[in-house]
Amino acid sequence: GHDASYIALTGALASIGDRDRPPPIPLNLIGDLGGGATYLAMGMLAAMLEASRSGKGQVVDAAIVDGAASMMTMFYGMLAGGMWKDERQSNLLDGGAPFFRNYETKDKKYVAVCALERRFFKALLDTLGVNDVDSADQCNRAKWPDHQKIFEKLFRTKTRDEWNTILEGTDACYAPVLSLTEAPKHPHNQERKTFVTVDGVLQPGPAPRFSRTESQIQNVPNEPGEFNRQALADWGLSEAEIARLL
Repeated sequence: GHDASYIALTGALASIGDRDRPPPIPLNLIGDLGGGATYLAMGMLAAMLEASRSGKGQVVDAAIVDGAASMMTMFYGMLAGGMWKDERQSNLLDGGAPFFRNYETKDKKYVAVCALERRFFKALLDTLGVNDVDSADQCNRAKWPDHQKIFEKLFRTKTRDEWNTILEGTDACYAPVLSLTEAPKHPHNQERKTFVTVDGVLQPGPAPRFSRTESQIQNVPNEPGEFNRQALADWGLSEAEIARLL
């Protein structure tokens, strides 16, 4: 299988996207990178820490499906507590709430609105100048469709960059939805040095960061096959065997 077939078994894939359309493929972030690689790395680090104390090793069993399911723990908990509907785009964090979703702008780009808390929602209304939505009705699900229509109409009146000028830096919990080429140019990412250029290749920098043992990218990706001979020699193959394989 591959990423989507793994997360399809966990409930994660069925929980993402518009209710009246097929679930989108969320890149391979949830399965391969989240439930797989991240959980494996976390498991290895935990096992090494434990081994430094006990002097004993152990097998780290890190399955992608298990990790992706673990990432859904909060949503299974909310479902069990009656705080989550098992239906896409019907909940607080899945785009169902009008104050936690993406909106299209006049120039066919998008903005992300994440005004979850009451004070942030009020800041959003005040900054936008919306008078026909009462902040006290934020969690009144019966009014969500009407609120959504108001926001949809409003955000289509200006371009994304115009909304950026109005909303960015406020407590409205807003952000422009940036493309891969736009993201490295954003002031926040530039100030944080979130992206770095190594040998002419722009790429995300190491994360997380450490105060004492700073991480650095050593080089750009190797050319395919560039170190085949060295790798085979490191694995103990003779020159004759390497020559035959190459």
